[in-house]
Amino acid sequence: MTSPGCTPAAHLRPVVIDPAARRFLLVPNRTVAPVAWSVPAHPMRPGESFRRAAARCLRHERRLPAMRIAAVTGRFPASDQRRHEEYYVLVAPAARTWPGDVCLLPAPDARWWTTAELRDGGARVEPEALLDLIDGYWEGWLPDGVISLE
Repeated sequence: MTSPGCTPAAHLRPVVIDPAARRFLLVPNRTVAPVAWSVPAHPMRPGESFRRAAARCLRHERRLPAMRIAAVTGRFPASDQRRHEEYYVLVAPAARTWPGDVCLLPAPDARWWTTAELRDGGARVEPEALLDLIDGYWEGWLPDGVISLE
């Protein structure tokens, strides 16, 4: 947790993925209308890498079982709309699949989606570039490393 008056350098947005089913977890953001599906943000500690922040957040705070972080990470720089840099880290199970209750860990109303379901159903996703990041990862056309989502 960040102490009062201490501004985190960046936010981590861990995207829990299920490679076998090519789906990922999103939570509804009801603070905007219409509802948009997104990934919760977690403040990173100053100087903390996004990989370290993901391990801390998911293993220790969310109690996620053993996981692996994908080689592709999406990054949004800070801007007029966002006060902090954001890292979208794709997190897969270390075992073949996640336990059945993993969708309850990010939020009680989290839901598994495929990019096709979101696109075909006209669901709003924040940020829109998240769908391209996921598709690029599934289809293998994104290079390893940090990818700009601008």
